[in-house]
Amino acid sequence: MAEQYLGHVQVQRMEQSLTPQMLQSLKILQAPILDLQTMVREEMDQNPTLERDAPETEQSTDFDEAAREELREIGELTELAEWDADFRSNREVRPQADDERYQFMMDSIEGAASLQKHLLEQLALAGLDARDRGIAEVLIGSIDDDGYLQLDLDGIIGSTPEFPEELFDRLITVIQGFDPVGVCARDLKECLLLQLRHQGKGDSLEAILVRDHLDKLGAHQYEQIARAMHLQPEKVKELSAAIADLDPKPGRNYTTDKTEYVIPEITVEKRNGIWTVIQNKSPYPRLFISLKYIELLKDKNTAAETRKYIREKIAKSKFFIRSIEQRQDTIYRIACEIARVQEDFFEEGISGLKPLTMRTVADILEVHETTVSRACNGKYMATPQGTFEFKYFFTTGVAQADGRIISNAAIKSALADIVRTESKRRPLSDQRIGEELSKQGLDIARRTVAKYREQLKILPARLRRQA
Repeated sequence: MAEQYLGHVQVQRMEQSLTPQMLQSLKILQAPILDLQTMVREEMDQNPTLERDAPETEQSTDFDEAAREELREIGELTELAEWDADFRSNREVRPQADDERYQFMMDSIEGAASLQKHLLEQLALAGLDARDRGIAEVLIGSIDDDGYLQLDLDGIIGSTPEFPEELFDRLITVIQGFDPVGVCARDLKECLLLQLRHQGKGDSLEAILVRDHLDKLGAHQYEQIARAMHLQPEKVKELSAAIADLDPKPGRNYTTDKTEYVIPEITVEKRNGIWTVIQNKSPYPRLFISLKYIELLKDKNTAAETRKYIREKIAKSKFFIRSIEQRQDTIYRIACEIARVQEDFFEEGISGLKPLTMRTVADILEVHETTVSRACNGKYMATPQGTFEFKYFFTTGVAQADGRIISNAAIKSALADIVRTESKRRPLSDQRIGEELSKQGLDIARRTVAKYREQLKILPARLRRQA
């Protein structure tokens, strides 16, 4: 219980901080399988009571009464047991102190692109309250390697009325003030305008050119731009050269190029007409507590300092093993729910992908939404349609007139197929693309077509036209 004095008012508030053991459990849940294997090797290097190979005899952790009493006495084990109960009941424990929260955030993005880590470091210094900081973390987690925000805000805002659009706009503006300049833009135009504004050119001719004539600039229509801006074509070319010096991908300098090896932890296949979730346990190390150290702990001739050291290490080993077991269980339960919802995807491919949110799965499994997010990070599922990261199966949807809700991923796929097969001489406008989608039973507004087209980095019709 902490006490805080505000003038003559005494306020009491409860705080619960994350211990190193709690952080380790969250890290185990978050880590992809290859990183987990590295963590196991590091833990074994530091903890001699942890063994990877099965002992020759059947192991029992039933110590004699004296040994059990030794373990009860250690305060750290009590703390571990309490956290283990929290972890097993899936009750989310969140850090309060700034330094603990910073460590929590960094551990939560283990293996993420260095751009996100760079942004989170700046977020920790932004002075936001807990709610705003949490939303900002989600936004940062949705920034791609090029530095662009890839998040369906319409779907989020529509499903969470307690978070108005103005709140997201304000937090996006905060992140856009971070380094690198231009980050968190929603499209190329916004990215370039952010960089010009940073240079003090927010109202300059360059800014007007980007804001009003970017499409024409990309098509090198200098004469048309010159007439519209009442400038000479040479001046337009000069402005164009200055814009070319801006960085269209501000995040790329922070992206580390490395080969990723994917090991599916879950396989989904049809058995006797039923889609079945199979857990791949082969990459998981089989861990045990060393019998040799258990015997030393039970031996009354073992020195007191040695007994203390052993019981501390055994407590850590037991907690480490339980955390890995909990990780497996959580991943399996989430995979089962994904498989239940996405059966049509396994049969048909992306056209059968159903809208699904992490909040929905969290509510069904009675865990916190961030637990689902951590468990899905870097975890892969092998399906008849290919191997996909868990996060692939989470997507918002667009409501149809007949009451159906179609995944936006399925709509984007259909949109890309339409553009791929269109006439190169007479490419389809956004309105025509919407009409073609409607023929497939996908009714979306023209502005939504334009938004999805931009997210797919597909140029407007006039820029797709070929002679």
